Amino acid sequence: MTRARFLRLLAGWALFFLALPLRAFGETRLRRASGMAPRFTVPENGTPPITPVRDFYVEDISGVPDTLKHGAADWTLNIGGQVSHPLALSLSDLQQRKQVTRVITLSCIGNPVGGHALGTARWRGVLLSSLLEEAGAAGTAEWLTVHGADGYHETLPISEALQPAALLATHMNGKILTPDHGWPVRLLIPGLYGIKQVKWITRIEAADRWRAGYWHEKGWSREGRVQVFSRIDFPKTDEWLQRGEREIRGIAFAGDRGIDRVEVSWDGGRTWELAELEEALSPWSWVFWKKRVTFNRSGHYNLMVRAADQYSRVQGGNRRDPFPAGTTGYHRVGFRVY
Repeated sequence: MTRARFLRLLAGWALFFLALPLRAFGETRLRRASGMAPRFTVPENGTPPITPVRDFYVEDISGVPDTLKHGAADWTLNIGGQVSHPLALSLSDLQQRKQVTRVITLSCIGNPVGGHALGTARWRGVLLSSLLEEAGAAGTAEWLTVHGADGYHETLPISEALQPAALLATHMNGKILTPDHGWPVRLLIPGLYGIKQVKWITRIEAADRWRAGYWHEKGWSREGRVQVFSRIDFPKTDEWLQRGEREIRGIAFAGDRGIDRVEVSWDGGRTWELAELEEALSPWSWVFWKKRVTFNRSGHYNLMVRAADQYSRVQGGNRRDPFPAGTTGYHRVGFRVY
């Protein structure tokens, strides 16, 4: 990649950012034969706009690395490979760079239809693009391979790292990252599943060829791009509601592509009704939807939801397991009115 192309990509992401509209209790596990098992919580009182750290889902391959359990005094971030100025940064070095804060929703690729293995936080850190520019990641480099202290590694196009919200994050919701969320430094790339978001980063390599990541070697998606997702938070399955006017609600998410609309259906998908969207916290966060409904008769109701992103790509209705590229299918809830 030439320096001119590098700068054009960086400028292109800036224009995209300006043009894009601003539009969990009881612990459980999602168990998969392929090895993905995120830990998450289901909030009893509805989904908050910002997910508390204690409720944010956790996924890793072996827990917090032993090398980081006693502090980060010896931790170093190395940026090398096809760069003109290799960097070796301590945590203090990183914190002295310009800091930015971004509200970003992160979703596990193993999240099922209607699942809770996703959350939104205020992340603070250093723009990855600024460090790559400082290191001189130009020339023929097209890919970045990011390594974690636990042996985890992932590869992504260098163009993804030039997004205006691609971060090396050190803080989450105003506090230093907790160990299980990647302290001292983790990667955040909007639009991609957690499968690409390496924690406990120790090394970033710029290269001219792609290298298979940890989960791709086990059959999961190479790209890891977020599918359009929507969920019904109220009412819950098998809940009983009194007749009268009620507000049904939930969330929708499409990575960095934003949500254009959410629709609900009462007749198995033959007809759809628009729901109202609240304003998203950022171009990279989930959006809340709601709809006022009057229930005049008692009985059993079946509700479905679907969403479309800002490019009018409608959520797929065919139910598909998360493996290998993320789940698709409409979330359905059956409930009773009395």
